[in-house]
Amino acid sequence: MDAGMSHGFKYPFGEVSCETEMEVLKEHYQDFYYNRTRFNLEVTDEDTYLIVGRRGSGKTSLAKYLEFQNVLENARCIDVNEPEIYDELFRKMNLSTYPSDDLLVERLVKLWNYIIWNLIFHSLQAEDPLIRAASLIKDRNPSPAKLIADILKYLLSRFINDQDRTVADEIEQFLASGPFAAGQKRALEITSRRPVIVAIDTIERYDKDDDRLMGIVASLIQAASWFNVTYARRGIHLKVFVSAEIFPHIKESVISNTTKYIRNPVYLRWRPRDLIHLICWRFYRYLEEHNHPSASSVSSVDWNNFDNVVDKMWLPFFGHTLINGMAKEEKTFPYILRHTQMRPRQLVVLCNQIARYALKNDAFPDFWKIPIIQIVRETEINLANEVLNSYALIYPRLSDIVDALQALPMMFEGKELDKVAKRSTAAWPPGEYSPDSFRKLVAELGIVGRVRSLDSTAKIVAADFEYALTDRLPLHSNDMCVIHPMFYTRLHINVDQQLVVYPFPDHPDFDLLQENYYSAQPWATPALLMQNAPTKKRHSGSSKRR
Repeated sequence: MDAGMSHGFKYPFGEVSCETEMEVLKEHYQDFYYNRTRFNLEVTDEDTYLIVGRRGSGKTSLAKYLEFQNVLENARCIDVNEPEIYDELFRKMNLSTYPSDDLLVERLVKLWNYIIWNLIFHSLQAEDPLIRAASLIKDRNPSPAKLIADILKYLLSRFINDQDRTVADEIEQFLASGPFAAGQKRALEITSRRPVIVAIDTIERYDKDDDRLMGIVASLIQAASWFNVTYARRGIHLKVFVSAEIFPHIKESVISNTTKYIRNPVYLRWRPRDLIHLICWRFYRYLEEHNHPSASSVSSVDWNNFDNVVDKMWLPFFGHTLINGMAKEEKTFPYILRHTQMRPRQLVVLCNQIARYALKNDAFPDFWKIPIIQIVRETEINLANEVLNSYALIYPRLSDIVDALQALPMMFEGKELDKVAKRSTAAWPPGEYSPDSFRKLVAELGIVGRVRSLDSTAKIVAADFEYALTDRLPLHSNDMCVIHPMFYTRLHINVDQQLVVYPFPDHPDFDLLQENYYSAQPWATPALLMQNAPTKKRHSGSSKRR
């Protein structure tokens, strides 16, 4: 490889986060960004204001894309991508005096309106003196997140010790003032010709019992909904990125009118075609940037033709099939993908580990020559732990709670969850444990799924997991359940039985993963499933290869 390369990834499939990629690639980030996913179109749609995704699903990358998108012509983007800067200041505000959560959210919506308009005014202040007059922060050029922090500092310093005035009073007076009305009018004249996109990212780790924090996020969603209805057709496009780990709690418990304020959110649920396209595109750019001999053989890839991408960018390097841990032939891509929760970061991490091994053993880029099964098994425990970490504030002592699942068989009846749930009792906060809470937790994290069907000949179980659905996945006592393959090592799951779990949703886009695997025989019934179920024997050692 060319040791003098000035840009490009160190490993073929990218970095572990968008922030790291931007630091590594700098001005070349756009050259490596994969812009063919459906999310790129959905996020620029005029009606889109709410984007929901779990950690590693690409929220930050999608927000960054808005800076160089070409769907909204002549648009400028205000990217608020450092929420930690202003989050602490929000926490310092005296929000506990409001008599109800609804009133708190209502006041916070006005605060967000105040903040968002100040972001817009600051961005446009050089274009008109009336806009400059309306802008709270005039002469400095901070980052958008720092600008929000400055606005909050201004409000806090002015009113935090004033018993006769409130922050809400100041905001309401500003929004009703002449300078605001004049600046708003001029700003809308500009945005009708040259749109402004305001992309606001929110923090990833939340405590669902922190009412103030929940109110802050819920109010941002409501403000975004109102902005979208009022201003999207006048050139102001507010895009709010929310963690899917906390979104169900906000939707169910904090937002008072979900039909009104949560309209057609974009869920960052990746499909196989998108994921394999992404991986192959990054690999292609790596080979190209490093002048690798294989680059010439892939230079004619038709990126609009999925089969052509697979034939030229996946199969020659990863191979068509492998022999899995049960000595059965399995397609390579489904094998790797079923050890993730179908998030780009997880797939990038797995593929980079494969590439690292190949580079160290002089097998690059012939990944089919190396022990992919071993590498996946060694890596998946880190992926499982990252999922647990992303929920650590939502569920204190989460690791101890899910350890109750240790040594379960990979497939079992739902009533078994009630038995193992009791082992987790001591790990729950006082008064929060119940069998229902345990079932809800393990489903929410995507650890336990529900069997949808079984090919009794191929021994492949198709299962639904909550992270791939738009709503909760209830787990009942009479359901057949499975553990997600990504958690086998972490939980020492008993995988002695000759079954393969495919944790892919019932969607036509996933058919390509299942071709040649399912027989023409009818799907098995729960009774037939239990005929093949493992014994109740438990162990605490490592699982077998699968």
